[in-house]
Amino acid sequence: MSKKKSAWYLRPKPLLFFCLITPPIGYLLVVFNLDRFKNEERMSYLTLATITASLWVLRFLPRTVGIYVWSAILAAILAGEAIHFLNKRKHK
Repeated sequence: MSKKKSAWYLRPKPLLFFCLITPPIGYLLVVFNLDRFKNEERMSYLTLATITASLWVLRFLPRTVGIYVWSAILAAILAGEAIHFLNKRKHK
């Protein structure tokens, strides 16, 4: 963020709060103030809000669908870790 004083809702702690607790508000704050953030900050806030928003959406799905989605998320994480481990081991 720039050196000049910014609004309270654009400071790191309140913005992290908005991105974690209320992702739609976090999205709006970041998108409407894109020019005030560096590219790395912008991407980290948007990524955090996206992950939290996806967890929000899971709350509104029926219970059986939620179980399948959580299973798919867990499988994707495990597959990614396995690929990372094998790729790291291959390049040694």
